[in-house]
Amino acid sequence: MITTPSQHAALIASALADVIRSDAKQHPDRGVLEHIVDVLDAAVIAFVDAEPDAVSASADAVLALQDAEVLAARSPGAGLPLGFTAAVLAPITGRTPELPASVGAASPQLAEQDARLRARLALVEEWLLDTQHPDMAPAYASMSLTLRTKLAHIAAAVAVGSRA
Repeated sequence: MITTPSQHAALIASALADVIRSDAKQHPDRGVLEHIVDVLDAAVIAFVDAEPDAVSASADAVLALQDAEVLAARSPGAGLPLGFTAAVLAPITGRTPELPASVGAASPQLAEQDARLRARLALVEEWLLDTQHPDMAPAYASMSLTLRTKLAHIAAAVAVGSRA
């Protein structure tokens, strides 16, 4: 059972690191993904080391999450979308993660797919934040990452289409 917000954040960060670690095994940008996993593991340690009654995340944890996002942004080949760590701090802040911006797709099919994926992501991340069962976090973290990646692909497709 999860007893503190920092423990919950550590669980989410650890689950996310495990998903990325598993995906990195056969990935061409394995080195970058492994570095991101190391940074997420550092965030986990910072959350675990936090005082039980802490009302905010430690600077070490926040910086590690920011570093993971920067590494992903600088390595688009790694395939991690912007905001992939969004759910990690939510147990501490008490705010649900921001969803990626709606792309306002030019085609009805992409607009429908975008809306459907955004609704699923909101639900999955709500489950991730509400779960008190540590064994469910990896599945929810994996689904969150997958949905955020799919939304990023739609945004990229719309951006390419608008330039054409």
